[in-house]
Amino acid sequence: MKVVNEKLLAEILDYIKTYQIKNGQSPSYRNIAKQFQLSSLSVVSRYIDILAERGEVQKSKSGKIFCFPTFDASSVTIAPVVGVVTCGQPILAQENIEGVYALPSDIFGRGEIFLLHAEGDSMMEVGIQSGDLLVVRKTNYAQNGQIVVALLDDSATVKTFYKRSDHVVLHPENKNYGDIITRHVSILGVVEHCIHKF
Repeated sequence: MKVVNEKLLAEILDYIKTYQIKNGQSPSYRNIAKQFQLSSLSVVSRYIDILAERGEVQKSKSGKIFCFPTFDASSVTIAPVVGVVTCGQPILAQENIEGVYALPSDIFGRGEIFLLHAEGDSMMEVGIQSGDLLVVRKTNYAQNGQIVVALLDDSATVKTFYKRSDHVVLHPENKNYGDIITRHVSILGVVEHCIHKF
């Protein structure tokens, strides 16, 4: 049985948390190996597996590592960054999470929020551009005129929401696109902020 270097294990965990706060995502196995001058990725993998078994980190099926760092609960809200959502997976499925950010609560509020990469130009007339980071409050309800993340046929889309008597209109904020009219839509969240990348 291989001996676990508890000091190294603690240092790796601290490095993961610090890297995550600084970069918005956890380090790769190669980052960790380089930082601690470890001889192989299998050594890194063994230590990550130990941390995962102890509940200190989580691993996605693709091998990404992430953890939720400890902060003063009164000052920040922890928000996972969600990539592309496909095949009907829940929006916050572990496989979708690319990283985690600590957002100041006095600006972004409290509660369950997540971050989503904007894709395309269908919402450009309200200032949402491809590559922007959207701050989304998780909810299954929306009011008319709110910008929502909606699930249609297993694909997520960002549009302005309007409820009619017998259908829902998902309105793109770009005159070059037409409305999406549907009776079957799931609201995943309401967009509250847009972090624009210059």
